[in-house]
Amino acid sequence: MFRSPHSNYSVPAPPRRRRDSLAPAKGFTLLEVLVAAALLLVVLVGLLPLFMRSIMENVEGRESTQVSNHGRSELEIFKQLRFNNPELDITAGTETVVQQFWTLGDLDYVGDEEWVDTVPAGELGLWDRTTTVRQYGINGVIDNDLDGIIDQIIGLEDDDYDGYLDNPLDAGSLPGAIHLKEVDVQILSESERAIAGEPVDIRIRGIKAF
Repeated sequence: MFRSPHSNYSVPAPPRRRRDSLAPAKGFTLLEVLVAAALLLVVLVGLLPLFMRSIMENVEGRESTQVSNHGRSELEIFKQLRFNNPELDITAGTETVVQQFWTLGDLDYVGDEEWVDTVPAGELGLWDRTTTVRQYGINGVIDNDLDGIIDQIIGLEDDDYDGYLDNPLDAGSLPGAIHLKEVDVQILSESERAIAGEPVDIRIRGIKAF
């Protein structure tokens, strides 16, 4: 009750609203939770292949980089050798071939990997590296159209276009007849041992002139 300042009678105060404490609490029903979980599962199933593919591509890229580095480092070693270094000599036939294997060593320790001539028992050989040395001699040049530009170098022909020069010199050739030495480094992965499931192969070649 309250009294009006302009009258002599009292007006009853409006009743206060009282919140109903018995109103039911709002929340998620079991059906709503199941529907949300099903939608989330559908989204995850769609994204999972993308994540898996991204992981595989990262592993494959890292392996490819490692293989490239191993090939380049081997070629750089031979580039630093003198032309008449015994390691570049042809001892039999028309080429010298050195094959090595990249082993993981003790899998419990990172950094035990190394190139070895044979894979020890119980260890894993991941890559095969073959280094081939060949030697060539230049016996003359040909300018068929007489335009002053050499059309052919005798002794350095590749008539079948297979990427290999056709006339490597035999072991025991006179040193004065040897003008070029080729170093061919090829690294091959065993497909069943490849980290990313696909073999990673690389081939790098270099020429050393006398």
